Amino acid sequence: MKVLLSPADVARVEAAVDRAVQVSDELHTVTSEENRRLKSGRPTSIDDLMDRKRALVSELEAFLKSFKEQSNLFLLASPKKFTQLQVSNEKLASALSENSRNLVRALTANRRRVDTIMRAIRDKQSANARYDKTGRYGAKPSQPLSIGRRYEV
Repeated sequence: MKVLLSPADVARVEAAVDRAVQVSDELHTVTSEENRRLKSGRPTSIDDLMDRKRALVSELEAFLKSFKEQSNLFLLASPKKFTQLQVSNEKLASALSENSRNLVRALTANRRRVDTIMRAIRDKQSANARYDKTGRYGAKPSQPLSIGRRYEV
C-alpha cells in the first residue's frame, strides 16, 4: 500500500527537521558557553545555563523519539535537511564530549577545594585542643590564649 502525502505534510516534516537543527545549534551554543566558563578552573556558576540546557535536551530527545517511531515519514525530508541535521549533531556531540571532560575536571577541583578547607578546619581545631586539670583532652584553655599566666593580676 502506497501512501501519498501532501506538500503540506512534507513541509511539516521538513519544519520538524529544521527545528531539530535549530535546537541542536542552540544546545551547542549553550554547551560551548558552559565549556568556556568551566575551562577557567575557577569556581563558577552555570545555573543560568542549566535550565536552558535541560529544556533544549528535552526538546531534542522528543524529536529523536518521534524520529525513531516515524522514521519512514521523516525520510520525506530533503537530503539537504538531513545533512544539516547530521552536521549540527556532530558539532553538538563534540561540544558535549568536551563538556563531560570539563565537568569531571571541575568536580575534581571542587572536591580538592573542599578537602583542603576541611583539613584546615580540622587542623585548627586540633591546634586549639588542650588537656585540662583532670587529664581530659579537648578542654577549653583556662585563660585567653593571648594572655599567659605571667600577665595575670
